[in-house]
Amino acid sequence: MISCRKISGKDSFEIRYGSQLKIPQLKKLWKECFADEDAYISDFFDAMYADEQVLVAEENGVLMGASFFLPGNIWLEQPGTGGKWQPVRYVYALAVWPQFRGRGVAAGLLRRAHELYHAPLIAEPAEEGLIGGFYEPLGFLSDFYLKKEIRTIPQYDIRAAQAEEWKWTPAKAEQYCSIRDARFQKHGYVSWPQQHVAFAIRQHSNSGGGAYVLHASGREEVILYFVENQDVIVTETTLSEKEWLQVLAPGLTAQYNRLVVSCAVADSANRQIVSSAAADSATRLVGMSYGLRPMNGYLNLSLD
Repeated sequence: MISCRKISGKDSFEIRYGSQLKIPQLKKLWKECFADEDAYISDFFDAMYADEQVLVAEENGVLMGASFFLPGNIWLEQPGTGGKWQPVRYVYALAVWPQFRGRGVAAGLLRRAHELYHAPLIAEPAEEGLIGGFYEPLGFLSDFYLKKEIRTIPQYDIRAAQAEEWKWTPAKAEQYCSIRDARFQKHGYVSWPQQHVAFAIRQHSNSGGGAYVLHASGREEVILYFVENQDVIVTETTLSEKEWLQVLAPGLTAQYNRLVVSCAVADSANRQIVSSAAADSATRLVGMSYGLRPMNGYLNLSLD
């Protein structure tokens, strides 16, 4: 692991692990900074909260900011040894009260997390300006990109689609993780614990979709999707890009207006920035890392 020293400075506040007693304050901070629905915030705290996975910054007992640091693993290939899993911490809901911004609270939380967890950090910039305005000056590298493909299929194309008969069965988190890891495990692939994946599946189910295993001719593939404005949005699938129209259109769009495939393909050919001016294809930065060598990795299901 690379030694990173750009996150620096001396804090004038205290940083410590979270506690159950601070949950009401943390929820208020989350609501102020991200404006998420109360139901989502409550679901997250019920399913994912653990004292040791959140750090809070305080001054004279007053909460200034906080962030979750969720566990995960990244697969790193190494010449001559094959590769190994490296624990990482995913920076989630990094938030600072407006009156305390500009005092280095967010940077202090990141620095302390790297010291406490002894693991590289992975973060998703909430907006483009944070890439060069916040994360890069702290030493974060741009390592994770998604090639976004949006496919809109008129109904007459759906009826004309020819597909092998696929059986769809709801996927539990353990099964989804197993198939996902087996298919996507390459250099830079981020794997999540079952608790993390189970939460992501529930959120997709709450939005009219869910996770499914697709069975055909001895194959098992997975798909995770949700529904938005009568469009089917695919977050992730192990199907190849060539199979998207053949399999997903007949399987999903009978009751919806359109099928919009908006997900990453974890094949090696897509582990690079793809420049395209096409309206239905775009590549965007989704994740940055601190403490890892530069790479073109695969980051998905990251609760963004």
